[in-house]
Amino acid sequence: MSIAIEAAELMELFQWDDPIEPDVSSTERIREELADVVIYCLLMADAAEIDLAWAIKNKVSANTDKYPVEKFRGKYKA
Repeated sequence: MSIAIEAAELMELFQWDDPIEPDVSSTERIREELADVVIYCLLMADAAEIDLAWAIKNKVSANTDKYPVEKFRGKYKA
């Protein structure tokens, strides 16, 4: 629950911004909230005995297979 709460606090910083040109004048607040999210993720990984570095590498590899660059490059729509 703490991860979701901290993620919501991070999202709140961008809630009313223009999606094309977001206001990043609050860089310190963004840094703080992002750090909170990561800290709670690390604590959860530790409690669950998950090797987070391995999990990230595995997920990136799976995404590379699922979304090959040659098929998806330039397809992003905001």
